[in-house]
Amino acid sequence: MSKEKLSREETAKLEIGHTSIKRSYAIALSAMFLALIFMYPLIQFTYEFNTRKIHSMAELQPLTIFPRLGNVPMKKGLMEFNHNLCDAIKSYENSLEDTSALRALLLPPAQKILLHSFRTGNEKVIVGRDGWLFYASDFNYLANPGFLRPERLRKRELSGVQPDPVKAILHFAEQLNERGIRLVLLPVPVKPMLYGEKLGGVSGILQNSSFREFRQRLEEAGVAVVDLAPEFAAMRKSGGEPYLKTDTHWTPEGMNLAARRAAEKLALPGAGAPSAEKRIPQQITALGDIAAMLKLEKPEQFFEPETVTTIDWRCRPDKNASILLLGDSFTNMYDAAAMNWGVNAGFANHLAFYAGRPVDVIARNDTGAFATRELLANELKRGRDRLKGKKVVIWEFAIRELADGNWKLLDMTLGKAPEVRFLNVNEPRTVTAVVLAVSVVPRPHAAPYKDHVMTLHLGDIDSGSDQALVYIDSMRDNVLQPAASLRAGDTVRIELSPWSSAEAQYGNWNRSEINDETLMLQEPCWGKLAAHPAVSGK
Repeated sequence: MSKEKLSREETAKLEIGHTSIKRSYAIALSAMFLALIFMYPLIQFTYEFNTRKIHSMAELQPLTIFPRLGNVPMKKGLMEFNHNLCDAIKSYENSLEDTSALRALLLPPAQKILLHSFRTGNEKVIVGRDGWLFYASDFNYLANPGFLRPERLRKRELSGVQPDPVKAILHFAEQLNERGIRLVLLPVPVKPMLYGEKLGGVSGILQNSSFREFRQRLEEAGVAVVDLAPEFAAMRKSGGEPYLKTDTHWTPEGMNLAARRAAEKLALPGAGAPSAEKRIPQQITALGDIAAMLKLEKPEQFFEPETVTTIDWRCRPDKNASILLLGDSFTNMYDAAAMNWGVNAGFANHLAFYAGRPVDVIARNDTGAFATRELLANELKRGRDRLKGKKVVIWEFAIRELADGNWKLLDMTLGKAPEVRFLNVNEPRTVTAVVLAVSVVPRPHAAPYKDHVMTLHLGDIDSGSDQALVYIDSMRDNVLQPAASLRAGDTVRIELSPWSSAEAQYGNWNRSEINDETLMLQEPCWGKLAAHPAVSGK
C-alpha cells in the first residue's frame, strides 16, 4: 500500500517544526521594534535641525511632487508630463536618501572599508590603478551602445528628452549662420578614453562607436569639430598628463593645449598674442571632485592632493568681443573659485590669449548639452542681443553629454524687453519685500556641485507695487544659506544690487530658476539678506 503524499503545508511543519516563544519575550521584542520605529524620526529630525539650521517649525515644509507637476501644461503631451512626473519622484527619492541620518552616519565608515579592503568606489566613482579615480558617467559613455543608434535614440526619447545631439547642434548652427556667425564645437574627451590601462584595459584612445558618424555629419554640414583625443594621447606618450588623477577635469597643460587647438579653428584675421610678460603663475594644491564623491571623512588618507601651476594671462571676458564661448565645468576649471583650483586662469583666459583678442563667456557647470544655450536664449528673449557683433561661437562641453544629455531645440530669436518692467537698481539698495515665489534649492551633497544660486520673485517692495526678480546664493560649500529657507509669503529685508556687479563671481554657479517664462524675461538683481528672514505668515 503506497504512502499518501503530504501537502506542502504538512511538509513545511515537519521540516520547520513549531516555534514557541514566551509571552514576556514577545512583548519585549515588540516593544523594541516599536521603539525603533518611533526613535528614528526623532533622530532624523535632530539631524535635519543641525545640518539644515532650521530656525522655526514654519521652515519645515513638506516635500511634495505635485507643485512641480502643476506647472506642466497638458497640451505639451503625456510624454512630457510623464517625464516630469518621473523626475519629481526621482528627486523626492533622492532627497530622502540624501537627508538620511543613517546614511550620513554609516556611509563614510562603510566606504572606508570598501576602499581599504577591496579598492571599491561607489555608484559615482570607479577606483583605478595607481591612485587614479574615474567618474562613472564618463566610463558609461564608452560602455554604452553608440549614442546615435536608432534604438538608443528611441529609448532615450521615451524618457522625455531630445536625445539627438546632431539635430540640436545643426539647429543651433543654422540660427547662427543666419546672423553670419560660425559655430566651432569642442567636445572635451573624458578621462577613461585616454587612461584605459588604469582601468585594467588597453592603452590608447577609446571612443563611443557613434562618434565618427557624429563628427562626419557635422563637418559635412559646415560645423567645425575640434577632436582633442589624438592630441591628448600624444601628450601622454611624451610624458605629459592631460587629466588630474582625482578629478574629472583636465590639467592646466591639457587645458592649454585645448585652447591652442580651439584658437586655430577660429581662423579669425588679425590675431596676435599678448605679451608673455603679462602672465601670472599660480600654484594650487587640492584634491579632485571625484575624491569628494566618495564621501570619506578624510579622503587625504587614501589619495594625495595634487599640485598644479596655472597661468593668468590677464585676458578678462568682454561682452563686446567677437568670440562667444559657451562652456561647462571644463571652462570654469581654474577660473571659478568655488571649484577650489584657482581663479582667472581658466579656458576662456587661455583661449583669448591664443586667439589674440577678447572672448565673451557664458559658462555653467554641468548639463553642457543645453544649459549655456538656454542662458543665451533667455538673454535674447529679454531683448539683450548677446550675439551682436559676434563672428564665432565656440561651444565646449564634456563629450559624455553626447550619450546622456538633453539636447533641447532652443529658439535664438531676438525678442523685445518686457513692457512691464520690474525694479532695476543701479546701486545697492536695502528694501523690505514679500516673497512671491522661490526656485528649487538642491540638498547639500545631492547636487553635482557644492555651490548654488536660487531665484526669488519679490513683491510689495517697501509696501509699494514694485516687483523684482532676484538671484541670491542658497548654498556654499554644501552648506545651505539663510535664503534657502525662504518660502512664498515670507517678509524679508534684503539688499539689492545690479546683477552685473555680481555676475562675474556668481554667473557660472549652478542656478535654478522659477518655472515661469514671462517672469524670467525680467532683468534680475543680485540679493543679499540684511537679516534672517522673518516668517510673516502672510
